[in-house]
Amino acid sequence: MSDSKPVKGLKAPLTQTFPALESARDSGFDLASSVGEIVDNSIQANATRIRIKTVEAEDGSAIVKMAFADNGDGIPLDYLASVLSLGYSSRYNSRTGMGRFGVGLKLASLALSRCVEVYTKTRDGAAVYCTALDLDAVRSGEQTELTVREVTGFPEEFAGLMADPTGTTFASGTLVVWADIDRLPIGGGNGRARSARDVFADKREVRKAQLEKYLARTYRAYLAKGIAIELDGLMIDLYDPTFQLHTPRMVRQFGEDLRGKIIQETDEKTVVIDGHPVHIRVALAPLATRAERGQGARAFEHLFLTTQDSRLDDHNQAISMLREGREIYYALVPQMYPPDKSGSADLDRFIGVEVSFPATLDEYFRVRNVKRGAEPVAELRAKIRDFIRNPIIEARKQIREDWERAVHERHTGPADRGHEHALDVIERSARKMPVSAPKPDASPEREQQVLFDLAEDHGIDPKDDANAEVMDTLRQRFHERAIMITDSGWPGKDMFDIEHLSGKFVLKINHRHPFIRDVYDVVKQMAAKQPTEFDLDEVRRLLMKVDVAFDVLFTAYAKAENMHQDPDGAYGELRSYWGVITAGMLNEGLADL
Repeated sequence: MSDSKPVKGLKAPLTQTFPALESARDSGFDLASSVGEIVDNSIQANATRIRIKTVEAEDGSAIVKMAFADNGDGIPLDYLASVLSLGYSSRYNSRTGMGRFGVGLKLASLALSRCVEVYTKTRDGAAVYCTALDLDAVRSGEQTELTVREVTGFPEEFAGLMADPTGTTFASGTLVVWADIDRLPIGGGNGRARSARDVFADKREVRKAQLEKYLARTYRAYLAKGIAIELDGLMIDLYDPTFQLHTPRMVRQFGEDLRGKIIQETDEKTVVIDGHPVHIRVALAPLATRAERGQGARAFEHLFLTTQDSRLDDHNQAISMLREGREIYYALVPQMYPPDKSGSADLDRFIGVEVSFPATLDEYFRVRNVKRGAEPVAELRAKIRDFIRNPIIEARKQIREDWERAVHERHTGPADRGHEHALDVIERSARKMPVSAPKPDASPEREQQVLFDLAEDHGIDPKDDANAEVMDTLRQRFHERAIMITDSGWPGKDMFDIEHLSGKFVLKINHRHPFIRDVYDVVKQMAAKQPTEFDLDEVRRLLMKVDVAFDVLFTAYAKAENMHQDPDGAYGELRSYWGVITAGMLNEGLADL
């Protein structure tokens, strides 16, 4: 300021230390993003093992301490005093690694804990040094600066973390301790009165499951390279939304190392911003996780690490964004997936979209200091949307084709499979039913042809000696039962076909018909689920579909009758028989349920 002079006695410090530090606690960090900042520092310090431990209050009401240990290079003594100083960074505005502003350790720690301690041992020294920031000590005036102390060793409570599973002490590394956590309630414990804060507290299992999921997905590229991350004794298995990386979880679930199918991905020249490539990948989950509609929920839930408070729909149309190999965003990006008129709510959860970019493009992705969230600018957003459109449409098509194939394969095999209960009901209620009108005896040749047709409908060659046992079973059922139900599929609009023989009939259900495919089959699949597999929204959508389908079915039958000039004369008796027989069979069948 030119032509000015200071007014004597009127000045103030640039910051009011305690209010500034207290305000910094509300900088947007939650548990996952706070933990992520510490893990980032460990990885950048060349750590190959990172161990995290939580400590709960005696009454189980809250997490009161957390410790983070690594076997990295340690913090150089010249830097140690400054690592907890707001505004200091040895990598300020760096675009060469995961960090950028250098505020992560401080803000992430203060967001949850009133006191943070940092202990470190470098590779070229034997001593352990410590620095600490205690908000209560700052408020009381006991702490006015950050100092470094040489200590006899790592604190006894967490010293065991500074060693590998064999007990061998790390040659170097850093231990960060959140010593006074006051923002992680996990519900009232031991019957004590619940505070307002407790009402909104996540349960212990939920918090840890969410943190496990975050670590598994966020650091998947580093876990794949051999870096080990441990949470309360649990080794974290990576989770890759595009299913391209090896994970023990997949092997445990399915017995083999399944990988997803890449539908399409960019090369170095496809999407380039300011000379830097953006890598985009669209992939489809392994067939084993989605082979049959409605039947893969439990396996898929396990792979997605979902909890009772985290539904599969959270993964619908999600996009994973990686900055320098570290995920900073995983959620729905509005209007990025192409619309689907036939409904894709149960399809898109099996599609993985990953966008990876270097830190030099932070402005184009609007990366925030908490490394939680990315919002591509309009031009970049359009490029990503245009690239993923066709592969997503192709992936949806493949899923539908796989589901149709599974329905067909499920219905191949001996006749009557899946209809046993209905057939048992029919047999028991037969004595109450009106007697069928007599029909001419079918010739042995005719019955043999019907039997062969049944076999061929299920992909069985009736003349192949290898199928002799299956044919014997089919022949026995054919002769024992007055009614047979078989599943098939053929082009056309017929819902079913009936083969009338002497004293019996064969009902063939056409699983290509929309009513059978989209209503009947879906209801049967839902009925086969275990109670723990039900998604209430999915059940509600199905009931709404069934509600409409039944109205359509009755109306369509009435319309079909109306096509005849004399519908009452032609179909009146049929209508009565249908109602009587349906009532009798339902009374018998529903009594068992």
